[in-house]
Amino acid sequence: MARLRRLFPVYPDSPAVLPLWEEIVANHHVKGKSTHDARLVAAMKVFDIAHILTFNDKDFARYPGITVLMPERLVASDGPSQP
Repeated sequence: MARLRRLFPVYPDSPAVLPLWEEIVANHHVKGKSTHDARLVAAMKVFDIAHILTFNDKDFARYPGITVLMPERLVASDGPSQP
């Protein structure tokens, strides 16, 4: 966890996320539990974050401009800029 905290800062919630989240849900026809992923994407866009660390790369495949980092690849490399 300490290594992850050094690599990935934590951002506060922002009121700017809600309207973007609604737009993403509508534009991508998101329903059910996937709306939680769409909210993460909205927050990423608000804070200009292009990478997400997740075990579920398929959950973010529909969103352009999002680069998925898989934990097993990250641990095997020296950081997020490595393949």
